[in-house]
Amino acid sequence: MKVPEDSREKVKNLLKDANENGIKISHQAPTLYDVVPKEEIAEFEELMRKTIADIVSEASSVACWVYVQKYVKHKTLNEMLQELPDVSQFILAMDTWFEKLMEK
Repeated sequence: MKVPEDSREKVKNLLKDANENGIKISHQAPTLYDVVPKEEIAEFEELMRKTIADIVSEASSVACWVYVQKYVKHKTLNEMLQELPDVSQFILAMDTWFEKLMEK
């Protein structure tokens, strides 16, 4: 589905603000339903719901793994990257995030 440029920009700015300033985002039904009947996109919505749930589940699993490896087993970043090279970018991101989080 294509979203108008102004809508994409609005969502991008909202997410950026939430990420940088800790702003809570309340869920609101998209105004797209005014244009496209809900029944026409129900299958797409269900597929997206399942995809997002899978992504969150996998990301949470790897984040927990990084935490245990780093703080319980005291492995270095290089050791973690060697152990799971397929998710190296995520390991690097989580390691960096944990470092920043623990500084506070």
